[in-house]
Amino acid sequence: MKNSTKNSDLLKLSSIFALIGLLLIIFNGRIANSFGSIWIHSLGGMSDTNEYIFIKTSYANASLVIGGILLGISLIAMLFSWYQLRS
Repeated sequence: MKNSTKNSDLLKLSSIFALIGLLLIIFNGRIANSFGSIWIHSLGGMSDTNEYIFIKTSYANASLVIGGILLGISLIAMLFSWYQLRS
């Protein structure tokens, strides 16, 4: 009984992290634009265009990587906990 509660909690937590990872992947453009704007405002509003594009691309790539890692690990944990609940 206690083991199934732990697996059920793991399944819920994994679902939340999978959703967060999926949202990071889907909205990576908006995230990159937001952080790019914050970066350019921290410089006083002026920057070289190529540098700004590089920073935006870096934020987009970071968002994709973090989202992919969260989604992948969460899906593996969900499958593990689902398998444990079934047996």
